[in-house]
Amino acid sequence: MFTAMKRRLKQQLSFVMFAQFFIWGSWYVTTSTYLLEQLHFTGTQVGLIYGCTAISAFISPFVSGMLADRYVSAEKLLGLFHVFGGMILLGVSFLQRFEWFYPFLLLYTIFFVPTFSLSNSLVFHHVIDRARDFSRIRVWGTLGWIVAGVAVSALEWEYLAYPMRLAAFAGMLTGFYCLTLPPTPPQQSKERSLRKIMSSEAGALLRKRAFVVFLVCMTLIRIPAAFYYSFVNPFLNEIGVKQAAGKMAIGQASEILFMLTFPFVFSRLGIKKVLFIGMLMWGSRYLLFAFGGPGSLEWVLFLGILIHGITYNYTSHMGQIYIDQSVPPHLRSTAQGFMVFITMGFGVLMGSLIAGGVVQKYTLASGEHLWRTIWLHPGLFGIGVSVLLLLLFYPGKE
Repeated sequence: MFTAMKRRLKQQLSFVMFAQFFIWGSWYVTTSTYLLEQLHFTGTQVGLIYGCTAISAFISPFVSGMLADRYVSAEKLLGLFHVFGGMILLGVSFLQRFEWFYPFLLLYTIFFVPTFSLSNSLVFHHVIDRARDFSRIRVWGTLGWIVAGVAVSALEWEYLAYPMRLAAFAGMLTGFYCLTLPPTPPQQSKERSLRKIMSSEAGALLRKRAFVVFLVCMTLIRIPAAFYYSFVNPFLNEIGVKQAAGKMAIGQASEILFMLTFPFVFSRLGIKKVLFIGMLMWGSRYLLFAFGGPGSLEWVLFLGILIHGITYNYTSHMGQIYIDQSVPPHLRSTAQGFMVFITMGFGVLMGSLIAGGVVQKYTLASGEHLWRTIWLHPGLFGIGVSVLLLLLFYPGKE
C-alpha cells in the first residue's frame, strides 16, 4: 500500500510539473513575436516586458519560500498563485498599449515566478533519491513545454494573443488541482527569528567562496539565456523558418534525453564539470545561431536549438540540486526562493535589458535585424562565464 501511495504522489507531482511548464511554454516563447509583429513594440520595450520575471524574482519567490518554510503549506501557496495568476494573465491578453500591458504582466509574474521554487521544494520534500527522482519528475515539465510549443505552432498562434489565454485557463485549472495535493506543512526551525536565520545559517553559506562563485556565475549566465527566451522565436520567423515555435520544441525534446541521463553524468563528472559544460554550451549555441541560416546551413540553427537540453539541465537542474545539498532541511524553500531571487532577479533583469538594448541597436530602419552581430554578444559572454567558473569554483574544498 505504501508503494502505491508513493507512486500516486509521484504521478501528482509529475502532473504539476507538466502543467506548470505547459503554462510557461504557452506564452513565454511566442509573446515577443506577437509584441514585435502585431503590437509593434520596440526591442527595448520587449526587453523591459521580459524583465518582468526578474523584477518579480526580487519580490515574490524569497517571501513565498519563507512563508512555505514557516507558516503556510507549500501546496496551498502554489495553488493560490496559479489561480490568481491565471486570472490576471487572461486580462493581460486583451491589452494592446505598452503602458497598460507592462504593469499588468508584471503583476502576473509576481504570482507566477514563485511557483517554480515552490514546486521544486515540494518535490525535494517528498522524494527519497533527489538526483534520480527529481529528474524523473522534472522531465514531465519538459514534456509540458514541448506540448505547448507544438500546439501553438500547429494552431498558427505565434503572431496572436491566444497563447496567453491558453496559459491563463491552464493556470487556473492547475491552481485548483494543486489544492488537492498531499499537505506539505512548514518545516519548523529552532530559530524562529528571520534575522537570526539570515545572520547565522544563510549568512554562513554566503561566507563560503564556492557558494558565492556559484551564485555569481549562475546570475551572469542568465544574461545570454535572456537572449534565447526573448528573441530566438522572432529571429527564426524573420529569417523564414516555418512553424518556429514547434521547431524550438526540439530543444525541449533533447532536454528529456539529457535529464534522464543526468544522474549517470552527475555521478561521473561531479558538480563543477557539469556546470562548466552547461555554461559553455550557453555561449556556444549563439555562435551557431550567428553563422547558421536558411537553406544549406539550417542544420546549424537546429543544432543550436538541440543543445538546449545541455544548457538547461547542466545549469538550472544542477544548480537546484547543489542548492538543496548545501542548506539545512528547514531552509530548502527559502534557499530555492533565494536562488530564483538572484538568478531570475538580477540575472534575468540584466539579461533582458541588455538583450533588448542590443536588439534595438542593431535594428534597421526597415524593421529587420543584424542577427549575426546580435548573437555574437551573448555567445562570447557565455563562454567567458564558463571560463570564470572553471577557474574559481572549487566546491570540494569546503
